Amino acid sequence: KNQQEPTRTNKNQQPTANKMGANQSTTQSYLQYKNDFELVIRATKDLEHLLETQFGAPSSKQDGLHDKITHAQQSANLSKETVKKMRYLVTIRNKLVHDHGFNQLPDRRGFALSYDSVEKELKEVLAKRGKKKGASADVCIIC
Repeated sequence: KNQQEPTRTNKNQQPTANKMGANQSTTQSYLQYKNDFELVIRATKDLEHLLETQFGAPSSKQDGLHDKITHAQQSANLSKETVKKMRYLVTIRNKLVHDHGFNQLPDRRGFALSYDSVEKELKEVLAKRGKKKGASADVCIIC
């Protein structure tokens, strides 16, 4: 059977893309997943996609998410708080996937809020980078 992926919505209840690394995600959109495994895997896949495609983190099978976080931390000068939250997300993901006795998020909303906070800061860093790169193009050298 071809199961259709649920439609995610933003805070204004507008549909958003269902692709990894979607432009908009919100706590509400991730909390729509009733299964903790799906919520965690989708959020961390989106995080990994963002780190690889926007921060140049390595995409080889040998590099885990913690390695990708370290790469982004060093290359983008991320805040300690954001790095701590990313490591929390990945640690919870690893426990859920590998620890036989860990089958439920201790705090679903907190997990989703942490992801949203991380995603927001990463996108702000990207926006600042874009402004710095584009700033010289906005200045008239002749004037």
